[in-house]
Amino acid sequence: MFHKFGREAQLALNQALDGKEPKGCLMECGMNHLMADNILASIELKAAEDYRRRNMQYKSIALRSLRYDRIDYKALARQSPYRDDRLGPQKPIEFPKDYSDMIVAVSVYHGYSRELKYHEVRLGRLLKVTDRIELTGENTLADLRNAFGCPADYTFCEDFSEKKPQLNDIAKNKFPSSMFFIHDTFYIDPSDDPNVVDPSLEIRNWASRRRSMFDEFDVRPMRSQKIGELVGRLGLPYVYIHQGVCEHLVVLNDVIMRNESHDDVEFPRRLIERNSRRVSCALCAESSAEWAIMEHDDLLPSNPGFLCDACYRELCFDANQRKVCNFVATPYFDKKEVGECSQFVDQLRF
Repeated sequence: MFHKFGREAQLALNQALDGKEPKGCLMECGMNHLMADNILASIELKAAEDYRRRNMQYKSIALRSLRYDRIDYKALARQSPYRDDRLGPQKPIEFPKDYSDMIVAVSVYHGYSRELKYHEVRLGRLLKVTDRIELTGENTLADLRNAFGCPADYTFCEDFSEKKPQLNDIAKNKFPSSMFFIHDTFYIDPSDDPNVVDPSLEIRNWASRRRSMFDEFDVRPMRSQKIGELVGRLGLPYVYIHQGVCEHLVVLNDVIMRNESHDDVEFPRRLIERNSRRVSCALCAESSAEWAIMEHDDLLPSNPGFLCDACYRELCFDANQRKVCNFVATPYFDKKEVGECSQFVDQLRF
């Protein structure tokens, strides 16, 4: 039947090409034949595909061709025939580096000038976080260094029992050298100040004599090193060293993106400051200690002894402001008095 319809459809087509009007029944039969042919072809193709998919080997080949490594990238990347496919020299795309949208949380631990014993490290009794600080990626390591204070920076190395201490006598101004060691790089603060030295030089010289154990370390200035460009790992302890022997562990805790809650925030921002116990006067036990008395002749029950300014003047000097015995006195600042970002230096009591 379909073969007959095919002949009639061909006859109607020839008549249309010759300019003759085909009969209506012939035209209708031709259209029905074309629709029937399409349906039969679809059914045959589907039946053949179903038969092939019953074969497990064909199924595995078909699934394998769907993997990403089997994609024909040339077929997917067809271009206009009028466009030259030859690629010219490629230039790397440079995106603007704006690290101000990056917020880095840093923990600074209590500083020690001695090696902690095994049980002290294991119990964590002395490994205490003193400051948690947030900085942007645009802040430098120098900003991090200036964001927290340590009592070791505010010690005195001379006897001030017979002279008045000055601001330049503080250890921070007398020995300003400091450094960070992060990953495999020393970050120092070079300066024209004759008191500033490279604290990493001795360590690098020691490591250079042991090339089989250590590679060469890099040295960079901390004032130009942005936090966002640091190479390091979150949660891994690094070290900050100042005053020669005082070491603080520094840990990069977290990295987040800046949001609307940081709009009115000035960075670096201190999140917490550990509430340290103050050192009270050994006599009145009311005021905070302002002087440390050392090398005395049983003047105090402990050596060193700590006194407030009033008790120090009354106990250690007579009515003529002369020393009652031989002793060494230095101003004393504890962590409690160092306070917020060491700003107390601007209001020094001397």
